Amino acid sequence: MVLELLLLVLVTLALSLGLNRVMLAIAPRLGLMDQPGVRRIHATPIPRAGGLAIWLSFIVVMAGGLASGWLTRSENVTWGWLGAFVAGSGVLVVAGFLDDRKGLSAWVKLGAHVLAPTVLFLLHPVKIGVFPAHWPWLFDFALFVGWTVLLINAFNLIDGLDGLCGGLAAVAVFALAGLALANGRAEAVAPLFIMGAAIVGFLKFNLNPARIFLGDAGSMTLGFFLATVATEAVGRKAVLGMILLPIAVAGVPLVDVLLAIWRRSAKRMLGKLQGEENGDGVFDADSQHLHHRLLANGVSQRKVALLLQGGAILLTALAFMPMLFGDRMLGFSLVGFMIVLLVGVRNLARVEMEHTGNVIHMAIKLPGRRRRVAALLFAYDLVVLCLAGFAAVVAETNLLLPSSEWHQLLRFVLLFAISGSITLLVSRIHQRLWVRATMRNLLALQVWILIAAVVSFSLFSLMYATMEWSALRVAVMSYVFACSGICVPRVALDLFRELGFEARHHHSNGGSGSYGPVVVFGAGDLGALFLEHLKSSDQHCYPGLRVVGFLDESRILWGRHLRAFRILGGLSSVPKLVKSDGLKGIVVAMNEPRQDLLDHLEALAVEHNLRIYRWRVGLDEGA
Repeated sequence: MVLELLLLVLVTLALSLGLNRVMLAIAPRLGLMDQPGVRRIHATPIPRAGGLAIWLSFIVVMAGGLASGWLTRSENVTWGWLGAFVAGSGVLVVAGFLDDRKGLSAWVKLGAHVLAPTVLFLLHPVKIGVFPAHWPWLFDFALFVGWTVLLINAFNLIDGLDGLCGGLAAVAVFALAGLALANGRAEAVAPLFIMGAAIVGFLKFNLNPARIFLGDAGSMTLGFFLATVATEAVGRKAVLGMILLPIAVAGVPLVDVLLAIWRRSAKRMLGKLQGEENGDGVFDADSQHLHHRLLANGVSQRKVALLLQGGAILLTALAFMPMLFGDRMLGFSLVGFMIVLLVGVRNLARVEMEHTGNVIHMAIKLPGRRRRVAALLFAYDLVVLCLAGFAAVVAETNLLLPSSEWHQLLRFVLLFAISGSITLLVSRIHQRLWVRATMRNLLALQVWILIAAVVSFSLFSLMYATMEWSALRVAVMSYVFACSGICVPRVALDLFRELGFEARHHHSNGGSGSYGPVVVFGAGDLGALFLEHLKSSDQHCYPGLRVVGFLDESRILWGRHLRAFRILGGLSSVPKLVKSDGLKGIVVAMNEPRQDLLDHLEALAVEHNLRIYRWRVGLDEGA
């Protein structure tokens, strides 16, 4: 059957190439043209009917393969499955066609996203394999619909660049085919290879510069297809596979959709706090997707597509390792995911972190909010104290103690929560202005939690002397867990702002504005205060300003960092920075600069057309 499958793949490729050429001709007549606009990358109208060509190629070849007997019929490849897929995907094709032609509301599209997997599930029930066999089918139905809607939206949102969505789908399809073969599920690979051939035929016309786009009908159908075949490729018995499967199938699109939800929710909340009546909604489009950000940094369309597709391959490899080589590779995958997560958040989530920091800052600043915030923090602290004590008990006992000792240790949890709450109230921690938290504030908080742990241990030892060593270990672990959980919200605002601030200056061009890239002359206290001023100010106060780094005439400082910004050298480094970073100005952060330095600055400003700014901090007498 290998030869027959190869022939079907070649037929699919040829059919996809031919249908895409046909769509280039008939798309204008159907009204399926993507017009240039603010959120568009292209400058001329381009047909968006490639998704129809992919869908028709797949359906025709699958039907021909089943009718001719070239496809081995199995539980996964049947007329019943194909009919259910055609019905479900047909809902998306119709909705996408209407949306591409005249536009649909976000809620109507969401209804189509839910209806499509519902139709497929009712016609061809899917057993996910995560829940016990005796559980009602509604659990499988809810998980299948939620998972499918997530992937439909992920691929729909990522479709904004030549070759990007189709390339990511191709990576996922062929990776799933390889995984199915490795798992001994050869019967599941036929739909994957046939869909992969249809996508490759489309990519011939979609790579930069693109002649045709997928359209909503195509991007939604690709997400729907991957959601419906992914479970079969992994195998229903692999619970670990179901956890890692979303990352493997749609890692980059899922990251993009999660960032979009985070960003738009924070932006909407910020608008409400600022009194905007009609702020942007979660479903409103924007120009802050991953590909938009990379394009804004001067990366070409082709390189952006390759970078994101390379990221998809990396995530796929990390997710597949435990599924292919067993649980012994899980630790390696987790380390890889943590590194990717840290790098990704540091470099890609600056907009989301800034919005979140502004929301927290605005919510705390509004009149009448201080007491509410203190009450919410106290309620949060109480929950954390209980959870910390319980987690410590579980870590100490491994759930293997007799019931009598369990009762004793659970009483410790109660003692820890009560004593912790009392100490936090007595210390008036909740009256602190945590918007401007210092290291001293955090240290004081940890000391009071330590006092609570010591008091809990002392009281428990008086009540149950036989459990004192076990209680000591539980007290120590409770303290560690509680410190971690209680300190997080206190530093969240500053953490979000710090990361967002650094990312905006290190990993962007600064955007459009009158300032542009600047360097700070003076790596001392005034320079550090200037950074603090920028971090706490609204970025619209200095449009386009991006700090490249510091300059200082003290050679001993060269190469070091001040608040995550590198000290690049002295004034002699200015010509090189003008060429490499497009330097537009110099901020002088020195109290009394020497006259020779001022003369040198003036000469550099004239020679390289730079603007000179002065940053001062002082105390003036009088009203």
